[in-house]
Amino acid sequence: MKKTAERLKLSWREIGLLVEGLSFASRPMGIAIKDITEEFSLGPRGAWITVLIAAEEVLFPLDLAQVFRIGRSLITAELTRLTDAGLISYRQNTEDGRRAELKLTSLGDAVQRRVKVELSKLVLERLSAYRREDILLFTRMLRDFRLAAPEPRAPQAGRPKRRIRRAAPKGG
Repeated sequence: MKKTAERLKLSWREIGLLVEGLSFASRPMGIAIKDITEEFSLGPRGAWITVLIAAEEVLFPLDLAQVFRIGRSLITAELTRLTDAGLISYRQNTEDGRRAELKLTSLGDAVQRRVKVELSKLVLERLSAYRREDILLFTRMLRDFRLAAPEPRAPQAGRPKRRIRRAAPKGG
């Protein structure tokens, strides 16, 4: 790491700006699709899920949990909202009848197209001053950063959880 730091010669100020940008980049995207999210009473990931299903990159609920790195119960809540809004349906998997595949309804397909339009407008507006090659490099850098993200660490075995001590009631 020291050799990399010497080669790149990035100050903490520069690294901090990068980290800040990565940390808060999702806010404008959420705002861009806020109307869609509210119109269909979706959860925070609902609109994104329609795009993933449309791309056929994610076809099963467990896949979504892995993509978003969240538990199955949170994905179930998202899928319930999408189902209630009439945006997705389930079909039995042809290879494994025990698994349910996610499928967009025609309304869900229309919604995922709206999501893409809104996000495309945002990206094109915000990055219009850059050359196409710069944007593609930026895309590759973001992918490298995302793929290099460490998995959340499990609690260490043998270490007791910290407990908050409550004061004994007075007069007792």
